[in-house]
Amino acid sequence: MNEFDFSVDSPSRLMMEGEPDDLFDLVERLPRWNLRALEVAGATVAYWTSTALGNPRNREGVGELRSLIRRMQVIQPLDRQDSALDVAGHYRQWNGMVTVLEASAHLSDQHRDTAEIEGRAHMKELREILRSAGADGVATLSLQGRLGLSKARLSQVLALAEAAGLIARRKQGQQKLVSAAGGWAQAPAPGIAPKPIPASVIPLAPRRGMSKLAA
Repeated sequence: MNEFDFSVDSPSRLMMEGEPDDLFDLVERLPRWNLRALEVAGATVAYWTSTALGNPRNREGVGELRSLIRRMQVIQPLDRQDSALDVAGHYRQWNGMVTVLEASAHLSDQHRDTAEIEGRAHMKELREILRSAGADGVATLSLQGRLGLSKARLSQVLALAEAAGLIARRKQGQQKLVSAAGGWAQAPAPGIAPKPIPASVIPLAPRRGMSKLAA
């Protein structure tokens, strides 16, 4: 499939064939929003939001779209935009979509259930990789290879982990980095094996009261 292009592609192609990361890559390449790009992005986000609302149990999809809307606003801050385009108005609309998506995901339950999310496929491996990397994080491209996932599947896994507060994403130069956050940022303390008790000091009979507590 040819790479998407705001200037020539119709919104329907991006809606039907594209994924959230395709739209984000387009927005990232813009020096700033233009009218055509803003219209295509807005129509695509609205379509994907309505699709996500139709399937609220797809928490990966909901989290991915919520993450996309937020990341687009970070990569294209308002102070860089043409005031004639009312980019702030579009962002308010998108933020409203985020609110609706969050409410829908909450009602479909457990999208914030960290234990349930950590039990999903690839989460354990992702956690260990990020914990080993520490605060520096790991490049998304490297994660894709180490986990053996497609770009689309990795995007879903990261969106779900991000929605649960387990990872943080940032851009450094041309790289997109992922680092552990929340409970994942705190690696469990290494276990300390108890010292063996010499046989000579092991009591032969329980002290008074111990037998009742053990019963």
